[in-house]
Amino acid sequence: MNRAGANQAGETRVIYLGLGSNMGDRLQALRSGVRELEELSVRPVALSSLYESPAKYILDQPAFLNCVGRFETTLTPEELLDACKEVERRMGRKERERFGPRELDIDILLYEGEYLSADELSIPHPAMDERLFVLMPLAQIAPDLEVPGRGSVADLLKRAERILPQEEYVTKMGEFPLDRGDAT
Repeated sequence: MNRAGANQAGETRVIYLGLGSNMGDRLQALRSGVRELEELSVRPVALSSLYESPAKYILDQPAFLNCVGRFETTLTPEELLDACKEVERRMGRKERERFGPRELDIDILLYEGEYLSADELSIPHPAMDERLFVLMPLAQIAPDLEVPGRGSVADLLKRAERILPQEEYVTKMGEFPLDRGDAT
């Protein structure tokens, strides 16, 4: 594993997570996922609007409802990955084919001060700059954020919009109704 900027125990870090669902009550899955993350020391700070996107890679499945959030956590990247997987399990995610339907999918996009390259976890997320369902909501909440070695989120979005096929475009569906006062 290549790693820079290891988190010291208890140090709060800003992270960005992508959440998506294409099975069952998609909105409820996202809302519950955010609440479950908070129970595991992953506090929401800002949430994008909701975006709907066609499935990518395996096209014969329902559309996804997606959002991106800025969170704060004291968890290490590895602990955060475990927390994300635990929340997915709590929400009923089952093991299926890769890129297949998901009750809830949580991707670690960025983790402040970290660069990781390992079998289980890579930060920044290796495919985020080819996914409009990540870049559009991320640009909404952090357009000037620099993705290490890649450029600003706004620039990555412009590039992706030029090169990705029209079929991958996403639709803004509205605000994320979390039913809480402290996450926006």
